[in-house]
Amino acid sequence: MSVARPAIAISAILLSALSLPGLSLRRGPVIGRPDDESVAVTWITDAPSDSRVDYGPAAGDWSTVRSEEAVTRHRIVLGGLIPGAVYRYRILSGDVALAEESTFRAPRGSTDTAFRFAVMGDTDGTSVPTRIADRLAESDVDLAIHTGDVVYPAGAEQDYDAQFFTPMARWLRRGPVLPALGNHDAMTDGGAPLLSDFVLPKNDATHDSRFYSFRQGNALFLCLDVETSAFGAGSPQYQWLERVLSETSSSWKFIYFHTPAYSSAHSNRVVRLVLSPLFERYGVDVVFAGHEHLYERTFAIRDFVSSGRGVVYVTEGGGGANLTSFRPEEYSAYVADRYGFVEVEVAEQRLTLLARDPTGVVFDSLVIDKSVGSGERMPLLLRSRGRPEVPHGRE
Repeated sequence: MSVARPAIAISAILLSALSLPGLSLRRGPVIGRPDDESVAVTWITDAPSDSRVDYGPAAGDWSTVRSEEAVTRHRIVLGGLIPGAVYRYRILSGDVALAEESTFRAPRGSTDTAFRFAVMGDTDGTSVPTRIADRLAESDVDLAIHTGDVVYPAGAEQDYDAQFFTPMARWLRRGPVLPALGNHDAMTDGGAPLLSDFVLPKNDATHDSRFYSFRQGNALFLCLDVETSAFGAGSPQYQWLERVLSETSSSWKFIYFHTPAYSSAHSNRVVRLVLSPLFERYGVDVVFAGHEHLYERTFAIRDFVSSGRGVVYVTEGGGGANLTSFRPEEYSAYVADRYGFVEVEVAEQRLTLLARDPTGVVFDSLVIDKSVGSGERMPLLLRSRGRPEVPHGRE
């Protein structure tokens, strides 16, 4: 149902929007990720209206997808996109643009071996999330994953705009945030507000988005729910996880969830005992978590101890909540009670992980190079960027 439309001067449209009676934008636009080929655009208006998205390549004609249903919560899914291409778009109701034109990148295809993504967690207040959003908007990351506790204190719907969608608006109109359920998110109706506010992939086990997977380029991402769903052997989530890991041909495997299996603050030992052996069996590269309000990176861990080969665990919970104290564990390569986010660049067989503070300054880094060495798991080559690496660093 797409039709070509001529470009219209955005300033003229915005002037018209100001004169449209009884209709204003409450949230958005926000980019969502329903699957590996499509992008969803969502927004909320204060009065019911139809929904329309004009979109097109950087240089070219507009296409349009629209829904005539009068709603306040608008959702338009854009399919048939060129993998990895950058599109410009604008949202309209009543043929009037409600926000400035922006851009998004389509999901990358499986043959694309280079991309970037960000990791954030435990977003609280407005200052730190706003600065993180600024850094993401200024970078060329494709997407951001969130390790949970998106909204404090209890994940209530009435807090989402002030605590997340407004501070993160500069990034959300350009790229998606794909969250895991945190314990605070689950305090309201078992996490129902989070599941309704984000457009996320659905799993084929329980057919919801409490846990899910997606592909970006040559990487597989799996988001687990260790707060509201069973994950023991024999549970639908465990069986789904093992099946997806066993069937993938992706070069890189990333997993994220909320409470960390390994932490110098407080570890979820049940997750460690139940899930970590599965991560090792199927060659997961990095596991991301949040919950503890700090940054931590472990050495490669295998069979519950540090080794030259294994899984690296990263805790990124520095999204704005009060920072957590810690006592460094022997498996910790770097730990610091500081705010920030993580940026990961994948380039064929090489991964570069940078831990940044809210201003963008790098304070820890890791390189994994799979083209070097041999064996069941490739050696990890550690590099430092921005400052010398200090084990158990604290600032």
